[in-house]
Amino acid sequence: MPRTQRPVINGYFNYFEQCGDAMRSVFRDNLDCRRYLANLYELKLRFEVPIYAWCLLPVSASILTGPFRSSDDATEFMQSLSLFQVEPRRMPAPSTASRRWEQRFQLCQVAPGYWPLACMRYMEFLPVRAGECDMPWNYSWSSFRARMGIEPSALLDPYLGYLRMGNDEEDRRECYRLFMGRGVPDGEAATIREALLRASPLKG
Repeated sequence: MPRTQRPVINGYFNYFEQCGDAMRSVFRDNLDCRRYLANLYELKLRFEVPIYAWCLLPVSASILTGPFRSSDDATEFMQSLSLFQVEPRRMPAPSTASRRWEQRFQLCQVAPGYWPLACMRYMEFLPVRAGECDMPWNYSWSSFRARMGIEPSALLDPYLGYLRMGNDEEDRRECYRLFMGRGVPDGEAATIREALLRASPLKG
């Protein structure tokens, strides 16, 4: 039976998450991460969609994008990312490569306003919550270091809510550091997690 198309809510942002099949590692070294982000940048240009946050953990990839033009674009975007593989010489068999990712990605749509900022913070705190680092700025494979100007990246686009945090980039970064410094409230984290699991919109 063909899968039903995931509807896109006009003007809503998109929080995508995809995990390795059976929670196996999909990013085994820095080269894997660099190749994935390069592919993401190509897709950003192809679909003309802004990228507001990302986080690559060994077993998963999370991405926050702006609105897509259609449901087809959103689905094709993630299907294209799912084709990401490590170098063929490192894969033992084609059947293994074809099951690198879970067959279905998780998607929740995010209303403009506060929730995109909340998702940015949640996503950039994932490495801390996963025990990969002690502070967000110590992790190389999330958008936080690019946002703070530590490692600038053409992949990252500025969200309007972030731009409103200050009159210049220095003010905005300081305000965002304070926002991150509060941590992710447990209730907020649970709301985002539930929205992803249920594929329900984040709004209100």
